[in-house]
Amino acid sequence: MKTTLHKNEIEATRVGGFGGSDAKMFYKIGLKGLSALNNTDKKRIRVAKGIDEYKPIQVSEAMQKGHDFEDWYEKQPFAPMAACAKREAVLKNDLARNFDVFCHADFYDDEFREVWELKCLSKPENAVRDYHEQLQWYYLMNAHHVWLVVCDSSQTFEEGTLFPEEIERNEQVIDILYNGIKLLDKNWNDLNLEVGEDWTDEDLMPFEKMEVDALAKYLNEIKDLEAEADRRRQTVFEFMNTNGIKSLASELYTISFIPESSSATLDKKKLFAEHPEIKEQDYLKISDKKAFVTVKLKG
Repeated sequence: MKTTLHKNEIEATRVGGFGGSDAKMFYKIGLKGLSALNNTDKKRIRVAKGIDEYKPIQVSEAMQKGHDFEDWYEKQPFAPMAACAKREAVLKNDLARNFDVFCHADFYDDEFREVWELKCLSKPENAVRDYHEQLQWYYLMNAHHVWLVVCDSSQTFEEGTLFPEEIERNEQVIDILYNGIKLLDKNWNDLNLEVGEDWTDEDLMPFEKMEVDALAKYLNEIKDLEAEADRRRQTVFEFMNTNGIKSLASELYTISFIPESSSATLDKKKLFAEHPEIKEQDYLKISDKKAFVTVKLKG
């Protein structure tokens, strides 16, 4: 229940403000300027400005496990909740005129201004590197201490949870984040937020890129398996043909030998040439097709 309420609260703040999940965008702006904005960044800003309606992100299996990890951690005797920390607290800082700047802490101790950020990841060793902008964003929201708790998603929560690691304050990163906020705020009314239709993987959110990369990986594996299956299919064809075997059967398969044959098809070119009074468009059948994606593998 708490996870659902927290999710709804985050969605409600997408219009009119930016949170810790936007830290990478602000770091990029502070480092490279507004010309570094990609299509995903522009779509995010359009939502914040109220130009586009916010569309909730479909919760993936990995995201759900992250939510479950937070719920599990809260109940543990070593969790910060045992020290009267708040769950899903909102921290704010008045850094811009045109939009709110805030963050949602997984756990927060108001007395000591300590934040605990939880991540459930397939590569826990990369957590600090992959989330360094978001972790420093908490310091930008005036947190005094930031702790990172990581769980290896390939293991159970009990086995895969690592000890909390305190993240040191990095003034250089914080300055870049702050410069990004001020730059976006200054140009708020003059931004080019036109979103193109042709994207590259640079335009994707990290979780979107993960899904696309996984799809390409699986398709490449299928391509290799199909090539190997074709080689073995030819071998089976040859010994079945040599030995006059019509079928092979086992508990796993049934293989049938299909002899040479011929088939008849309509020669439309000849038909229309000999009977010009027949118009192809008069006999077309229109059928609706669902939208889909095609994938062209490289290499």
